[in-house]
Amino acid sequence: MVNNLRLAYANNRNFIRIVRYILISFAFLIITWLIDYRYPSLKRGIPDIFLLSADVTSSFLSNLSGTFLTVATFTFTTILTVLNKYSGSLTPRIVQDFIDKPNVLSLFGVYIGGFFYTVLALFMVQNIDSKIPLLAGTLAVFYALGAMVSFILFVRRVLRDIKFSNVIESVYDNAHGLVLKEADRRRESSRFDLKSYEDEIKIYANATGFLYDIDHKNLIDSLSDIKSQLVIEKKIGEYVARGMYIAKLYVYDKMDFEGEDKEEFLEKLSASLLINVSKNDFEDYHHELTNLVEISMMALSPGVNDPNTAIEAIRKISSLLGDLFSSKNSYVLLNENDNSKIIYKSYTVKEELYNSFAQIIHYGKEDPMVARAILNGLYLVYMLAEESVKSEVREFMDYTYEICKNSVSYQMDKDGIEIIYKDFCKNRDNQVDQEAAREEE
Repeated sequence: MVNNLRLAYANNRNFIRIVRYILISFAFLIITWLIDYRYPSLKRGIPDIFLLSADVTSSFLSNLSGTFLTVATFTFTTILTVLNKYSGSLTPRIVQDFIDKPNVLSLFGVYIGGFFYTVLALFMVQNIDSKIPLLAGTLAVFYALGAMVSFILFVRRVLRDIKFSNVIESVYDNAHGLVLKEADRRRESSRFDLKSYEDEIKIYANATGFLYDIDHKNLIDSLSDIKSQLVIEKKIGEYVARGMYIAKLYVYDKMDFEGEDKEEFLEKLSASLLINVSKNDFEDYHHELTNLVEISMMALSPGVNDPNTAIEAIRKISSLLGDLFSSKNSYVLLNENDNSKIIYKSYTVKEELYNSFAQIIHYGKEDPMVARAILNGLYLVYMLAEESVKSEVREFMDYTYEICKNSVSYQMDKDGIEIIYKDFCKNRDNQVDQEAAREEE
């Protein structure tokens, strides 16, 4: 039930952000109804300065309702303009990041909620004696002040995020926290042994979509009485089809149930591996890395032709991978008890490097400045990586160097690439103080 609610919120969060402000406006409407219409005696404790005459209230509510509707339309148009710019110049996938930021869709909800409040409050005001002072207009004044503050924050957000370097920095900041968390989990995970198990049981996907998250608490509770290890083979963000195996349960003792009981037990395990129609853009560091890769790809496209933006994104990707490779472990121990362990197999070093750089190398190898940025980025990854990871980074560096060197046309470009590679071969192990580099800024 809780998992279903999580998925429902993830899929409808944009609508929920708007609705919550509409609910606030209805709360204001209930207060107005109680004080102005149902129990007018409650106004005795309110200072006269906070009460407006019926005529002023009606006029103010009428004008304000039109203002709220106009600004709501303007806000929606502005949001669509920014999203269109993001889709055309950065990547369509980044638009959700802008929508999810504070003071974006919330502003749209504020003005829609204000429109509902002012229009519906007019119905109550017209039925009240014109000589009775009212609270409805005062609440509308405070609501309007709050709406103006929200509008100022929205304008500030738009002006900041219309600059591409700020967008890249924002994606990097989101990814950096997730990468550090992932690196810590990998370092803290103990090794596991799959030898001499009694039985191996495959766990299959119960739906079609992206592996969204792993409810490891529910899994460990389900396996509390069974000596076992559950290894999740598919990565978060991977697309799976219903009936495809996504995990293996290694059992070290014979299970006490068979038949329908066993099927029900396996279905319960499968239900804890959450599958959704969209990827997890809250807690998946790989999703943010993919955003940076796609920004770089869009910048390298002939339609945009902005290699400097691509170079900036490459630097951010390299920095993130350097932090991620502080451990060679490609698995995470999600949870454990006396009997069982829940283990998630993440991307290996080779997979991370290939997924992050393969497309950029393919489309940017002929641009000498982009090629040099890729090699410098891999140089940075090597310097920040943990010692046991460096051989794989070095191997990928050799692979990238050969491609880039053979792709550029002129000798001067080849010489620039050669200088970076020779420096890498000669000085790669004495270029950085890793402890200082990993200290939080």
